[in-house]
Amino acid sequence: MVDGTDNAELTFDELYDEYAAPLFRYACALTCSCEDAEDAVQEVFVCVARKWSRFSRVGNAKAYLFRATRNAAFDVLRTRQRMDKLSETALAEFLNEISDEVADLPVEAAALCEALARLPVDQREVLVLKVFNEMTFKEIADTVHASLNTVASRYRYAVDKMRKTLEVREDG
Repeated sequence: MVDGTDNAELTFDELYDEYAAPLFRYACALTCSCEDAEDAVQEVFVCVARKWSRFSRVGNAKAYLFRATRNAAFDVLRTRQRMDKLSETALAEFLNEISDEVADLPVEAAALCEALARLPVDQREVLVLKVFNEMTFKEIADTVHASLNTVASRYRYAVDKMRKTLEVREDG
């Protein structure tokens, strides 16, 4: 895995191969649209390609790319004015994207996605970065420009809400 310390030795293709899929899943979770996620990720990689010499000096490629994707995704959201709810189509697409990651969990993947969709975007974002992209709280804090305590709290609240939502679903 690319660790960010040797960006100068990376090729653009290696960077894209390593990060395109996780960035897409992250952008999809933020924008609630696979098409918007593709636009956001494409914008990030176009910018990196144009400024490759500057990017090669970035200390942490992973944090930089996720932060850039976050910014691009929120730009798309502001443009489209859709931030309040995942649509049925986006849920199905997001489910398809994460099906391998959730296949071994004891709950149905659809229920998991539905519970994820109910989270506020700031909590959903932290949960997706932590669980699906295996980022540390420090990396997440750098990505979302928040303190470690804020990130940890958002994660804890998200997990608690997910548990409650899934418990209600199992009981009901």
